[in-house]
Amino acid sequence: MLAEAIERAGEQLQLFADRATDGWDAIEMLECGEYAAIVIDTDLPRHSGYGVLTYLREENGEELDNVILMTSSDCDEVRRKVSGERVTVIPKSGAVDEIARIVKARC
Repeated sequence: MLAEAIERAGEQLQLFADRATDGWDAIEMLECGEYAAIVIDTDLPRHSGYGVLTYLREENGEELDNVILMTSSDCDEVRRKVSGERVTVIPKSGAVDEIARIVKARC
């Protein structure tokens, strides 16, 4: 359902969304493509969203303005976990409108 929400947010902005099935798939996609925005679920299977975030930080440094981290945990707690990074953290509930708003502001 979350991937569908992300795709709907992209459609609202007339953007195409790739869908990774797990964290390793996401990393492979990131190695092969350029993305206007990257939306990551913290609860990805096989390699968590935090692992994908670590990969992005290693590849791109702290310039992660186009990364949105979605969580079902307390957003403030997750922000503390990724402090020092310029990552937007949002709750999974109400995701479509929030993703569309953030991506539109950055594109």
